[in-house]
Amino acid sequence: MIKVENLNKSFDGVQVLKNINVEYEQGKCNMIIGASGSGKTVLLKNLIGLMEPDSGDISYGDMKLSQMSHKEKMKLRQNIGILFQGSALFDFATVIENVMFPMEFFTDWSKAQMRERAQYCLEKVNVIGSDDKYPNELSGGMQKRVGIARAIALNPSYLFCDEPNSGLDPYTSILIDRLISDLTKEFNMTTVVNTHDMNSILEIGDKIGFIHQGSMLWQGGKKTILQPDCKELKDFVCANTLARNIIDGI
Repeated sequence: MIKVENLNKSFDGVQVLKNINVEYEQGKCNMIIGASGSGKTVLLKNLIGLMEPDSGDISYGDMKLSQMSHKEKMKLRQNIGILFQGSALFDFATVIENVMFPMEFFTDWSKAQMRERAQYCLEKVNVIGSDDKYPNELSGGMQKRVGIARAIALNPSYLFCDEPNSGLDPYTSILIDRLISDLTKEFNMTTVVNTHDMNSILEIGDKIGFIHQGSMLWQGGKKTILQPDCKELKDFVCANTLARNIIDGI
């Protein structure tokens, strides 16, 4: 579990995150949602340590991120997997080399051990027979799958996904959503997904937090988001035609 308490962050005197309080639960897809510029990406960067908050605490289990030593932070980072918005695969490396990269950085495994683990992860995301291909030889959906394989390479307890469906067609987006959800439950990870895609939210949103202008205005799940008691959330949800029709009873 990850617990966020009274988190604040400002840039040049402009407060971007305002007293955020939220818990991200193990074995669930925890969604951070909101419009562009709402503060959700800044929250995600604070969660994974790419930014430091002005005040407040982020706790992984019973350990506060701000109080961890450098050694403790390095150990935590080995336990975190990240799926970047653009997959962020290395163009100069093959598929299997991309998946092996975090193992080379964080472990003392032999090449054979790393290759075995990488092939296992690729099988988990249904990428078969592409070990020696380069990213530019893969479709966008396949690149996302390889990105997920790399993210789970060290068997992390925490998985962070930044706009995982960006640039994908609707059918492929659903497949990626279900893959993230299935892996979350299979490996009992605490998964945090940053998205504004309503289809993803309705498909896999076990726990949802809505950010508006830097404040966490609403928390709930995919079963309650279509009956929002928050005007700002309703406006956000109704920007999606399908969600609006469901709310309107069409």
